[in-house]
Amino acid sequence: MQNGNFIRMLTRMQNVPRWDEYAPRFPDNAASHSFRVALFSLMASYIEEEVADTKYDRLTLLGKALFHDMNEVITGPIKHRTKKEPTLHAHIQAMERQASEKLVALLSKSLQPDFTNYLVFAEDDSTEGKLVEAIDTFDAMLFAKREAEVTGSTFFREKTNELKAALSTHPLSSIRTLTESVWAEDDMSRFIDNVLMMDTIRRWKGRFNTIDDNDATHAFRAASLGLFNGLIESKKYGVKINTAEVVSRLLCHDLVEGTTGDVLGPVKHATPVTAAAFEAYERTEGEALINLLPSSMRKEFHRFVVEAKDETYEGQMVDVVDKLDALIKMNMERKLNGVEYETGYRAQLKKVQTVYENPSVVFFLAYVLHDLDYVTS
Repeated sequence: MQNGNFIRMLTRMQNVPRWDEYAPRFPDNAASHSFRVALFSLMASYIEEEVADTKYDRLTLLGKALFHDMNEVITGPIKHRTKKEPTLHAHIQAMERQASEKLVALLSKSLQPDFTNYLVFAEDDSTEGKLVEAIDTFDAMLFAKREAEVTGSTFFREKTNELKAALSTHPLSSIRTLTESVWAEDDMSRFIDNVLMMDTIRRWKGRFNTIDDNDATHAFRAASLGLFNGLIESKKYGVKINTAEVVSRLLCHDLVEGTTGDVLGPVKHATPVTAAAFEAYERTEGEALINLLPSSMRKEFHRFVVEAKDETYEGQMVDVVDKLDALIKMNMERKLNGVEYETGYRAQLKKVQTVYENPSVVFFLAYVLHDLDYVTS
């Protein structure tokens, strides 16, 4: 059991570049991409349920979306064209499967069946796998479109048109709907743009950072850790928890920062009056963001965005995981940048140890954090 090593490998997703051979204006990585794929898959599942009456296992869908590219922390990024080369295709598939199985083997036995489904069979022929595969392409179109508009790149313009043509005739209604929304530049397209631009919102501003962080990579880590914690609680400790709800909230809990920016915590909570003012402001902006969505999904996304950290057990878990991710970030930084982060790390660790008693937090502190501190393999 090397759960901490699995989490360490997960944090390396942001070190796996995408599109870098084309020198994009907006650098992309596997973590940011997987965050977007998970969130757009969530949106698409609600569209499919309304239009085609197709039911999805949302936890399976989100797990496949979050971890579909995790094997790249071992294999490295491989160009799509190379993957499809007939003489290499089978070899690359076998290598990617072995990498995924190696990652799953790091986890507790009770988690391995679920994570095998998420990593090894991410884009299989299940309804969830097919949707993740389609959204993978949809996100590629969005990224290429942004690059083409900002840089005028011939490559990205041609890639955008190629992917748009494929998606416009896709058999899944949700994929056609999302694609049409982007090109119609309607209200939902503004919500989609907000998600896409999360990778431009830097975190931990005002500090010297050796590891860059933004809202997209944070949301990826938090959602992945939320899924891990939810399964630890339900599978290992028998806690009744809606893990899909936790993951959905963690994907969306910082979306409002696309409008408000990432205001430093000490500023937002300087006084009780200031904290209340910021809370009211963020709630108003969050509700405005939700109103960009079709009415059929507003109720759910209101929970995910505006009520993410409410008093439910799932809301409390979102708050817990948000702080655990900060602990992970500071733990990585303090090893290279102790002057800047050591004090903050100790304060955050003390807060987590004294405030939270959730089984997954106790498990994290006892096993995961230990493995993050001391390499055990």
